[in-house]
Amino acid sequence: IILNSPSNPSGAVMSPEDMGEVVRLAAQRGIWVISDECYVYLNYTGKRFSVGSLREYRDHMIIVGSLSKTYAMTGWRLGYALAPAPVARAMQKLQSQSTSNPTSIVQKAAVAALKGPQQCVEDMRLEYIKLRDHVVRGLRSIPDIKCTLPEGAFYVYANVSRFFGRSGVEAASDVADKLLREAHVATVPGEGFGTGEHIRVSYATSIAELDRGLERMRKFFASL
Repeated sequence: IILNSPSNPSGAVMSPEDMGEVVRLAAQRGIWVISDECYVYLNYTGKRFSVGSLREYRDHMIIVGSLSKTYAMTGWRLGYALAPAPVARAMQKLQSQSTSNPTSIVQKAAVAALKGPQQCVEDMRLEYIKLRDHVVRGLRSIPDIKCTLPEGAFYVYANVSRFFGRSGVEAASDVADKLLREAHVATVPGEGFGTGEHIRVSYATSIAELDRGLERMRKFFASL
């Protein structure tokens, strides 16, 4: 079972109680849990949680983390995993033959990020809350777009299904394609995530850039 909380693409956050129950039930049935915690520090609920805190079930779980989101190191391409020793050794063998290793410079940067002052992480989290609220207000002001308030990550998952049947738009992929070609706004269609009525909007940029994008989206959807 793969858990992803906070979620990409929706920004949804599972409660600690629900995650604990999934892990418990999986362990009882001999099922492994892989917990994708790349956005764990971008949680706006006040209830940050890692399944690693459930010590009694650690023999049945793998935790995947990343420096990309927490420390804004996306281009450095470095992550990590926590797993029982036999699994970690097997992962190491596979990884070493497929991607070799991160450069020493990247590894030094990761150590500096992990061991250095962590106030920047909280500062970014608080800034993302402001950006999230700004984008959600902007999207909700566009007629026929629906979106919930995400509780984590830095994406809004907007339902655009009310535009289907207009101006040749029949799916979220059509919306994303036309938005890019006609309004020069990049989004990700929901088909790749298993939900064909949504587009993913990232708010990992400045207020000024978001306002430009929202204004273009407003004009685009008004033209459909």
